[in-house]
Amino acid sequence: MRIGQIILRVEDLERSVGFWSRIVGFDVTMQAGSFAFLDANGVQLTLNQIEDVPGDDSLTEIVIEVDDIRSSHRELSERGVPFEIEPRAVTSDGERELWAAHFYDPDGHLGSVVGWVG
Repeated sequence: MRIGQIILRVEDLERSVGFWSRIVGFDVTMQAGSFAFLDANGVQLTLNQIEDVPGDDSLTEIVIEVDDIRSSHRELSERGVPFEIEPRAVTSDGERELWAAHFYDPDGHLGSVVGWVG
């Protein structure tokens, strides 16, 4: 397992893409729907436009990449990670789907495990 990306929830995707790419200098690798993906030199910065700020104010997410989302979800659940949702498809690159399941740590920080399927 490794931390592979950080997700920032944003109100205006184009404004945020402009900031992180043109001003900060990260390269945009892909945009799909309400998501933009930028290369932050080994860590992916994902921008996700949302309409409503969640009640828990969790606008930042630590994403742990795994090779096998289903078995990693099962193993982490058995260790006591309190997942709030089963793994499900969250986006696609046109050839495969990115599956994810999220949880909150004891201090309320949002985390998720993700893995490509297909």
